[in-house]
Amino acid sequence: MAPSPATAATAPPSAKAARAHTADLVRVLLFTGVVIAHSINGINTTPDVIRSSNLVGTLLHLTRYGFVAVTLFVLVLSTRDRPMAPRTFWRRRFGLVVWPYLLWTIIYAITDHLVIAGNPFGSPGQFFGDLAVNMVDGQGKYQLYFLLISMQIYLAFPAIAWLLRRTENRHWAVLGVAGAIQMSMFVVYQYLPRPSGDAWTVVYENLWKTLPMYALFVAIGALAAYHHEAVERWLRDHVVWVIAAGLIGTAFSVSAYLLATAPGDVPLQANTPWNPATLPWLIGGLALLWLAAMGWDDLRAAGRSVGARAVSIATIRAFGVFAVHPLILDVLARIGFMSALFDWFPNSAALRSIALVVVTLALSLVVVDLLLRTPLSRWLVARPRIPLRRAERSSTIVQNSHK
Repeated sequence: MAPSPATAATAPPSAKAARAHTADLVRVLLFTGVVIAHSINGINTTPDVIRSSNLVGTLLHLTRYGFVAVTLFVLVLSTRDRPMAPRTFWRRRFGLVVWPYLLWTIIYAITDHLVIAGNPFGSPGQFFGDLAVNMVDGQGKYQLYFLLISMQIYLAFPAIAWLLRRTENRHWAVLGVAGAIQMSMFVVYQYLPRPSGDAWTVVYENLWKTLPMYALFVAIGALAAYHHEAVERWLRDHVVWVIAAGLIGTAFSVSAYLLATAPGDVPLQANTPWNPATLPWLIGGLALLWLAAMGWDDLRAAGRSVGARAVSIATIRAFGVFAVHPLILDVLARIGFMSALFDWFPNSAALRSIALVVVTLALSLVVVDLLLRTPLSRWLVARPRIPLRRAERSSTIVQNSHK
């Protein structure tokens, strides 16, 4: 018998929730990809490099869809052996994202005027009006929309968990329906003309921030966790074919981008996040990333550290880096660092990009480490405060690594 919606997060009782080390590494890599995408696209805007930089940006659209899949994977895997009423689930989860979302929206509403050149404060009425709108639509900064998507995932998760149980023998059909929804959203945004009128403008400006745009990856993440052992066994048994399919999908999407662009000429539709031509890469790239993380986890489980401590440390700081890195980029632009990169590396966009990525990541980690030691740590970086004293700090790090 299928459970009622009141027992939202459930799964087969024989399945044992385990620490998702593979998901930890994938999530860290995806967060790193966000920093890389924003750094490269922020500095490489001239006609001579726009095609190559936008190709990187197009491929790194994987981060948004990968985040959705990994979030669902972790939620299903961590709750499938621990039934939880919807209200209990929402109470535990929403605070992890709502407060950081609100606080960072406020922070960027202020720093965008203090740091970005030529962007002075307007009237108090305009400031607070814009702030109110940004709190609703997730446009306080270009990365904050994803926290709105996270809230939708948390809101819908009890129903998703119920649906997984209700359709236990029809999960291929669930995957197919999710794929149809996803492709329909892609086609609507990529190809269909937009109706005129203010109301339709609001709909189109915000509909891409809703779960239907990510339906396939919601299903991929949830079903991969629900059938965790079987999926991982299948991936190991077919690793060569999975790699081959992933590379073919990547080649298809890259070729489609190159055919739609030319040196110095990148049409807007060529690198949208909802271009159907990128879907083979989005699926194949996620599979390749997951296989690599599984290989790393196998080494870790065999007793070879291979950066296990670094991944644990990065996992604790990943959300904070995601939240703060646009501010770091704004500061670097304001103090002239980005301009200096063109003086230091006048003939190499690659070296400019690498330098900017490294500096942005390093400074973001420094800021996050400082925030982790403040009373506002949980509200700003979604992690418990790390005490300053060494003994307490070591204990806290161990506790965090098991969350």
